[in-house]
Amino acid sequence: MVLTPRKFEEWYKPFTWEERVWFTTAIIIALIMAITTIGWVVAGVKPEVPTHSMEMSVEEAKAKALEFSAKYKGKVVPPGEDVYLTAVRFAWIPNEITLKKGEVYRFIVSSGDVLHGFSLIGPDGVVVNLMVMPGMAYVAHFKFDKPGVYEIRCNEYCGTGHSFMVGKIVVVEG
Repeated sequence: MVLTPRKFEEWYKPFTWEERVWFTTAIIIALIMAITTIGWVVAGVKPEVPTHSMEMSVEEAKAKALEFSAKYKGKVVPPGEDVYLTAVRFAWIPNEITLKKGEVYRFIVSSGDVLHGFSLIGPDGVVVNLMVMPGMAYVAHFKFDKPGVYEIRCNEYCGTGHSFMVGKIVVVEG
């Protein structure tokens, strides 16, 4: 038995109505995304990213976070004080931080063991996402304009207890 190739005419079939609708929809979505992206670039809209990163050993990161946690447990962190936050399987050190509304705080976020993620989720949704690698510290400045509870979650799978890795920032009136 010999298989013979089909002719082009046998393979070609015109688009059906449904295929034309999907194709047109895909083109429209792609154009909208391209125009939106170009608009963001022209308008100068930039996502909030860390101002810088620095090397920090795992031991130093844990020590600074534990010291910060002991110093401000149950207290409001005064403006101008650096906030040290370290991710370890499956917790945040410290797991609760109390800050003043309207003040700018410098966060130094690090990992104490494996790759973690830092998601800060406010009353209106996600405020920021960072990837946190061991041996590095990421610096970001935050100003909380609304009082309330902001959730800190790990957004990189770090093991079986990953889903329980939750911390919180409580923002109180000045």
